[in-house]
Amino acid sequence: MSKRKKIFGLLLLAITLYFIVQKTMQEVHRSSYDDKYNHTVTYILIDGLSADLFNKALSAGQLPFLQSVMQQSTYVRNGISSFPTMTGYAFYPFITGVDACESGIYGLRWFDKKRQIGQLRNYVGRTNVQMNHDIRSDVKTVFDLADPNEYTCSINTYMNRGVKESIKTGYAHTTAKYEGRLWVSHLKNLPLLGKYIAPDHFQHEQDVTDIAMDQLRFNPKVQWITYPSPDAYNHVNGTTKTYSDLLIFIDQKIASLVAVSKSLGQKERAFIIVSDHGISDVHTNIDVCPLLHDKGLQIERGDAAIVYTSQLKTEASTLNNLDGYFVINGNLSAYLYFKDNGKWAGKMTSQQLQNFKTKSGKTLNLPQELCSINGVELALYLESKDKVIVQSSSGRSSIQRRDNTFSYIVESGSDPLQYAADTHTSALVNAGFISDTLWFQSSINTLYPDGLYRIYQLLTKEKSGDITILSKSGYDFAKDYETIVKNYKGGHGGLRKEIITVPYIAYFPNKTPKTIEAMRSEDMGKMVIEWLK
Repeated sequence: MSKRKKIFGLLLLAITLYFIVQKTMQEVHRSSYDDKYNHTVTYILIDGLSADLFNKALSAGQLPFLQSVMQQSTYVRNGISSFPTMTGYAFYPFITGVDACESGIYGLRWFDKKRQIGQLRNYVGRTNVQMNHDIRSDVKTVFDLADPNEYTCSINTYMNRGVKESIKTGYAHTTAKYEGRLWVSHLKNLPLLGKYIAPDHFQHEQDVTDIAMDQLRFNPKVQWITYPSPDAYNHVNGTTKTYSDLLIFIDQKIASLVAVSKSLGQKERAFIIVSDHGISDVHTNIDVCPLLHDKGLQIERGDAAIVYTSQLKTEASTLNNLDGYFVINGNLSAYLYFKDNGKWAGKMTSQQLQNFKTKSGKTLNLPQELCSINGVELALYLESKDKVIVQSSSGRSSIQRRDNTFSYIVESGSDPLQYAADTHTSALVNAGFISDTLWFQSSINTLYPDGLYRIYQLLTKEKSGDITILSKSGYDFAKDYETIVKNYKGGHGGLRKEIITVPYIAYFPNKTPKTIEAMRSEDMGKMVIEWLK
């Protein structure tokens, strides 16, 4: 036997022994918890679920298991995601019952003007561990609420503070997402081992299911499972047939999970099948920063991911030469943070933004400049502490809140949110303060479902962007942003119906099935927390 073959054999043996030891340690760890619980729950989150393609697959009979579960469950036709519609961040309402913008963070990336170190809070890459550190401590997650002797677990989430066992399949996620790239192809073509060394999306979701079924043997009080492939596939490829095939495959995997739970006699286990956001295909990628540079602004957008450290330690002094910072969330939305007279201060109002003085001495109307960029649909910003402006290239409107009512006024031009032209909402526009409930119900089938609530909640938070911009359909803000893929063909982050509405299926044992037209994600979280009491 050649020396090379001996080394390869020893390496393969070492890897095999490593996984055996890891699995043994996991089982010892899990068995140390009491498994005699009453109500338990398994969350199954399908990342980036297109409601349109989900409904088409249902109608075609391609999702037989989910179809059968819906008939025994609380089925929500239009689950309303968090805004911005972001992975991780949008998990928060499901595990706390609280709106994500009340979490203390504002997406996968945001900018904290008050910090002197690590102002850019970027949770993509090794710094994903910082998300659990940054969320507010006074609101408990379902993992926090579990007793010390109760086993809780999660797969593929970094919004899981308090969980006893957290497993992430990041390597498989990477090889699946970058399938077709040269280095992945070489690994995949290795005889016998290629399938395991470089799994595709289908193998990755099979691996996730196998881990989840193994966890179920120990009857977790709370279990979270993320199926990440639909989102990852859409970003890189858009919605081709493979996207729909992945939904069909995931339907089969969920059936396997529920079957294992039943075989173990877990009669009090709820299954909550949800998504964090929908998706929208992209045909044009733009980079706003050089366009603003041409207008005399010094703007930086930072790295897409942080891979060399788990810490966020950039010092504020390194940003002295900037007028502002551009922060991408989900590639279809972005925050812009600006300096006030050369200093990072509080949140800026419309008067400051419309008369912004750059470091080069120019005075700019920032909302107007942004709305003039091809690909920008909306600019959202504060006029005062309780009045939000929605602006497009052709019009401007305002949102105000009074207790549980909203006022929506079209101030000039055409209605940026198009409520005035929609039969569902036209009577509510320019009509004074109308109940949040009526706005919610009336807007569900408009272009921007629950738009007033979601916009107002986010924009009135001190540390959300001075201006939030949303892209037009088919555009994103991430040109040449992601290192390997460079430009995406799909994304999320915005407010349009196909992005913010997703189906929810909540199976609670011995509960009467029902269909609900619409529900916010935090209300689904409240239902789960009530079940676990």
